[in-house]
Amino acid sequence: MKKLRIILFIFFTSLFCYLLSPAVFATTNDLGIYTKEILIVQSYQRDYYHTRVLEEGIEAVLFDSGEKVRIRYEFLDTKSSLDADNFKALAELMTQKYQQVSLDGIILCDDDALLFYNQYGKTIWPNTTYVVSTGINSLRPYSQGIPGMVIIEERPDVSKNVALALEQNQAKAIKTLHFIYDETTTSNEMRSDIVSMLAEKYPEYESQHYFDKTPEELKTIVDNSGDTDLFFYVLYSRDRNGITYHYDEVPRYILKNAKNPVYALWDFYLGTGVVGGYVASSYKYGESAANTLLDLWAGQSVSPLVYEDGSHYQYMFDYNVLKTYQLSYVPEGATVINKPVSYFEKNKNLIILFSVITGVLITIIGLLLYAIREKNILNQKTVEIADLNQEIVDTQKVLISKLGAVIETRSFETANHVKRVARVSAYLAREYGLSERDVTILSAVSPMHDVGKIGIGENILHKPGRLSEQEFEIMKYHTNIGYEILKSSEREMLRYTSLVALEHHEKWGGGGYPSGKSGLDIHIFARITAIADVYDALRSIRSYKEAWSQESSVAYLLEEKGKFFEPKLVDIFVTNIVEIEALRSATSEDELNDFSQMYKYLKEQMMDE
Repeated sequence: MKKLRIILFIFFTSLFCYLLSPAVFATTNDLGIYTKEILIVQSYQRDYYHTRVLEEGIEAVLFDSGEKVRIRYEFLDTKSSLDADNFKALAELMTQKYQQVSLDGIILCDDDALLFYNQYGKTIWPNTTYVVSTGINSLRPYSQGIPGMVIIEERPDVSKNVALALEQNQAKAIKTLHFIYDETTTSNEMRSDIVSMLAEKYPEYESQHYFDKTPEELKTIVDNSGDTDLFFYVLYSRDRNGITYHYDEVPRYILKNAKNPVYALWDFYLGTGVVGGYVASSYKYGESAANTLLDLWAGQSVSPLVYEDGSHYQYMFDYNVLKTYQLSYVPEGATVINKPVSYFEKNKNLIILFSVITGVLITIIGLLLYAIREKNILNQKTVEIADLNQEIVDTQKVLISKLGAVIETRSFETANHVKRVARVSAYLAREYGLSERDVTILSAVSPMHDVGKIGIGENILHKPGRLSEQEFEIMKYHTNIGYEILKSSEREMLRYTSLVALEHHEKWGGGGYPSGKSGLDIHIFARITAIADVYDALRSIRSYKEAWSQESSVAYLLEEKGKFFEPKLVDIFVTNIVEIEALRSATSEDELNDFSQMYKYLKEQMMDE
């Protein structure tokens, strides 16, 4: 035994020392985790949207490829300056910078990066085997290809955009097609292609090409256009004075309050005031470049010239702009941004979930009610069956009460709120002169007045301050939701519950919601529940307010007499305020005397029959 203790002592001591050793807690060495290293040469700066999205497409493919790729970046900033001296200075700097760097691939983005590489690339990166160029606007200068390079063409189908624009504006007598560019490399290539295309396919239309205008001059042209004009925003990032602009700066300025729709060729202009069109995706060109590089690494045969096949384009539109210019035609399969989403579409999953939960509870309640009816018909004078019915009725009432409490708790209100509303509603109903049967039914259904809140998003229910106008419109819809959940039931109690849920925000003087009913058109159960609910809410603490005093709350009821609330009910309430406050103070969670009274009443009625 002594030897065993010695062995265990040595074992645990050794284990303890090992766990505390530096080897266990040493930081993992990440050096050497990269298996590939590439360089992305961008023609423009990263603050240009096209550059960022192109980059994101490349990164997404490489990071998902399983290769451990380290990416370097260089930005030529040719939107600011396309100068031979600048190119030479950059080349000298990069030659020194990459003298000791071995690259597994280079991706050149847009025409200027390809131009730079053609002049200096072999000097700067003489040992790089795989080079891919993407976003090249014309392959004409490279019809024979470039040794050791794959070139991916970016060639917007302007003809499709013109055809689309004419189709959407066929009600107008279009005469002139206007095209907006700047004098960058891409724009110059585009302008040459567009002029040739128009002469071939649309000779019957006049055309105007603006490539040397300032933003102010362009805005004047757009603002002074007529119904016979159509505009196409090709590219614009630098004016004739050499001033550069953010990609969305000029279109937002010149298209503000434009009388005619303006079409674009690139997706990044969506949201700036253009209609949209058959647009290019910078992201997809980035994906193509990265996938091509992966194919080269895998030893696959790749064509040195990849001509535009339409895979980088799609029909894409801005819903708000379509609506502004009343353009109804949209090609099948097109993407429409900013399209309003209905409340049910936005919260479909939440509504389905709670509808299922509510449906299950309603089914249970329905089955319980059905069991009560069947048992009463078959065994009206059997004490044991009567006792069973008592249990079923009480259970049903508990379910309704608890469901109401759950709904109130979800909106950060206390479960006792619905109990107080039930007690006060029953008291007011008696004083109003309703039958004892109606009093008992009302005390059971009033806790479910806010069942519709089960379909309202928590961001609205839990908002600590007052709701915005839009949020309040959504909140108002809880009355319709509650009614829709409960309306189809054949059970009398659930039908009354659906009416209370629907009408408890209607006003005696009109102007309430959802239907704007007034006076006796509002069910008495809803009129009573409304005043009981409002008074208890005023007297309670909420996330957006402190509790009101009794005096302030009574003053509010008097102020809304004949407006929100039935005058007779206000008089009853104020006259009996001491008794009502005493009812509110009774907070027992399990008090179900009213349910037993209902059962006794129904049993007496059945015995009389």
